[in-house]
Amino acid sequence: MNPGRRGLLKRLPLLGAATASGQTARSRSLEERLLAELARIETVNTHEHIIPEAERTALRVDFFTLAGHYAINDVVSAGLSADAQKLVANADAPMAERWRAFEPAWKAARLTGYAQALRIAIRDIYGVEEISAGTLGRINAAIRERNKPGLYRYVLKERSRIRFSVVDDYWNAAAVRPDPEFFVLAHKFDRFVALWTPDDVHRLEQLTGVSITTLGGLVEALAKNFRQCLDAGMVTVKTTLAYDRELHFREVEEADAARDFERLMRGSETLPEGFRRRVARPFRNLEDYMFHQVVRQADGAGIPFQIHTGLHAGNGNFIANSNPALLNNLFFLYPRVKFDLFHISYPYQGELSVLAKLFPNVYADFCWAHIVSPAVSRRTLDEFLEMIPMNKISGFGGDYRYPELSYGHLQIARRNVAQVLAAKTQAGFCKEEEAAEIGRLLMHDNPAALFAPRPA
Repeated sequence: MNPGRRGLLKRLPLLGAATASGQTARSRSLEERLLAELARIETVNTHEHIIPEAERTALRVDFFTLAGHYAINDVVSAGLSADAQKLVANADAPMAERWRAFEPAWKAARLTGYAQALRIAIRDIYGVEEISAGTLGRINAAIRERNKPGLYRYVLKERSRIRFSVVDDYWNAAAVRPDPEFFVLAHKFDRFVALWTPDDVHRLEQLTGVSITTLGGLVEALAKNFRQCLDAGMVTVKTTLAYDRELHFREVEEADAARDFERLMRGSETLPEGFRRRVARPFRNLEDYMFHQVVRQADGAGIPFQIHTGLHAGNGNFIANSNPALLNNLFFLYPRVKFDLFHISYPYQGELSVLAKLFPNVYADFCWAHIVSPAVSRRTLDEFLEMIPMNKISGFGGDYRYPELSYGHLQIARRNVAQVLAAKTQAGFCKEEEAAEIGRLLMHDNPAALFAPRPA
């Protein structure tokens, strides 16, 4: 165990530790053994947005670049004004001015899960213990020094021991095979579902080379794009439609969907703007019909389907839209499709646990969850292990653009899993060797079975 990890453990309260010093020492020793075991095994990372290394190393990266993914959301929630946000994001502004704008709200947000991942990354990858006005120069110099080819191998392989990460390449509409040293492909087909104007359809024509003048043409274009993504190594479908609408996808007759398509292509609708789009869905029949077409493609290909459920990223949304119980009909209709429900569906983790218990094709995924709230994730894992068969739980997905932050997230996830398993071992739930086996299932074996790389 490296000194940084040992120091972190000393600073954090032990979940379920006994008050007697002897029991506490034994529990901590057990936790450390389990943590060391988790650090030795390779991790399979169920969800990332990490950009290609060549793109990353071409960027002008500094502390605020890293803080700009997730940590900034809590800083905004703590009171960072819109004007201050613009200043902090302005890479050409003086660093001292950016820090002065950032610091007051950062002080209030610095202990959240998002901030913990950032602080761990700065400490372990860049060697700076504290984040402050006085250390910002050293942090930025260290980031610049390491921002070159080889960064991903160092962070993802040497430091993190990640076997592979499932990357959602949301920036690519076309099928693009990711770097196989680090990634396997998840791809979204939401652009075939959430259509608003004829221009949206024309973009799909350009993407696929299929003429789309009827609903049948739209389905054909989807099928072609799906095949192209399979050829590029896609191992799972992904959807984030819960950001824009509620997750109940009704069974819709083809004729009803076709009428919506015809209205859309006329372009005569007065369409809602802004947040109202998340409530008013003028082509709802078409959306629901096309979503079922995407699920049928996954069914035919024999690949799983990752679905965003629970908390939304950013600031502000309609949280009830993402309740996993809204998906219930899909689990009946497509029993061969393995539905991997993201983010422990927080704050609907109770609904997720019931669905994963009842349906053989529903899986629970802790991606993002450990940084949303380390404490909630520990409590949820404690409950899930007694509610859901252990082969249906995936323990980690980084959900970041930048690999250093995924490293920080992984340290929190390993710590959480070790703490929960140590406490449950102490309580007589399992033996230590069984706890180590559970840890391997969560962090490697279960996601490796779901998302095995496809041959090139």
